[in-house]
Amino acid sequence: MKLFKILFSICLLTLLSKSFAQTTGKVQAAVFFESARFDLSDSSKMYLKALADSLKTKVKLQMSISGNTDNVGDSMFNIKLSENRSRIVKKYLVENGLDSNKIKFGYNGENKPMANNESEIGKQKNRRVDMAAKWEIPKPPEPKGDVRELMVLLANPISSFCVSGNRDTVLFTERGTKLVIMAHSFGDEKVCKEECITIEFKDALTKADMVFDNLTTISNGHLLESGGMAYINAKCGKKNLRVKGQNSMFLVFPTDTFKENMKVFAGQRNSEIDPMNWNLSKKDKLWIADDDFHNQLHDQMLADAMKNRKKGCLGIGGMSKKKIEEQVKLRGDELHAQMNEEIVKKIFNSDLNYIVSVSKMGWVNCDQFINSTPIEYVVNTPANSTTTSFIALNSTRSLINGFPKDKKFQFTIPASLAYKFVGIKYEDKKPSLATMEGNTSDPSNPVVYKSFENIADLKEAIKSYLSK
Repeated sequence: MKLFKILFSICLLTLLSKSFAQTTGKVQAAVFFESARFDLSDSSKMYLKALADSLKTKVKLQMSISGNTDNVGDSMFNIKLSENRSRIVKKYLVENGLDSNKIKFGYNGENKPMANNESEIGKQKNRRVDMAAKWEIPKPPEPKGDVRELMVLLANPISSFCVSGNRDTVLFTERGTKLVIMAHSFGDEKVCKEECITIEFKDALTKADMVFDNLTTISNGHLLESGGMAYINAKCGKKNLRVKGQNSMFLVFPTDTFKENMKVFAGQRNSEIDPMNWNLSKKDKLWIADDDFHNQLHDQMLADAMKNRKKGCLGIGGMSKKKIEEQVKLRGDELHAQMNEEIVKKIFNSDLNYIVSVSKMGWVNCDQFINSTPIEYVVNTPANSTTTSFIALNSTRSLINGFPKDKKFQFTIPASLAYKFVGIKYEDKKPSLATMEGNTSDPSNPVVYKSFENIADLKEAIKSYLSK
């Protein structure tokens, strides 16, 4: 499949909501058309319906629609063509629940191209209707309970994407993480055939993000160093979906330097406000995006094939070793070529990336174990239902949560390491923050809490402190 076909057969409706303090929500989307036509394809109808469903309950919604064409044909014809394209999109949105009075209507003909009309790819980009919507986000009430409720509101928001299950898709976060979903990752094209698949996706690359989402780096009592964390979920309506098969979904984490012995871990906890434990994944693989990626991919696929040879899996039962090698090499070449076209050229904007295969929904972590002898380290600050605390190590991307002991916070942590302490309190309806720097070879210094008027200011203070 050529790249331009992939680009224009995928119409992503990215529904982004930043923090709860933001007062306005926004979404931008587009649908594309065949040359000289203004009828909607089945996939365009699917995405427009999903967009209408997501917007019709928004408060004080305002939406604009703008039709466009390429430069083929008479300019007056193109003006009318762009008008018809806008009208058909608006009509379909209204039919699916949006208020006609809230949609501003416009068209440009060939006068506002987004790409050069000299290539077929450029022309396809220009045969479109752009849509932009904004709405008011009501401010949620401040928490009235203990610090556990405050931690729920501190969590970074999840971005939701509307995708088609039978097309290759690449999703992005603002921090630079990418989620690559190969076609049929959730089964054949019959999965969610009548509606889009909703992908929920967010990442945590900084220590502040890890604090907000309560993502400590502990695996069954052993300390980890993270190379990137992400949350993924897929739904068809209210039904959660599973990934079908290996090498069908990948996470791409940007990195400054490669760490040795990085592995893939899956997160496990009872709820969002409980401590996270990371379990080593037995199925998922990790590569580094360098010149050896192709060989690593081929070697892994060959090893998997040989391991399953006697089981008759993968359609290779009874084949000779040479025949298996030939088929795996062919599949490996196809997959690598596909990833070169759809991934490497499109999303590798950094020279260094960790590539992680994903076989299970939920939190995924790219980590390595830190070999150290832990000690029990106490920070002299009250530990009760109004407080929680973390220690972020200066030398690694590691975060450790404190546990109450004798009404103080105790940490299981390596000795002789510099750290930054973060204490969070919710008391008398006010969020507060305590920060303190130290070394685990020394007793902790006293901590003092500073109160904030709102949670947004608290988050900014944590970001500023941990980024220094």
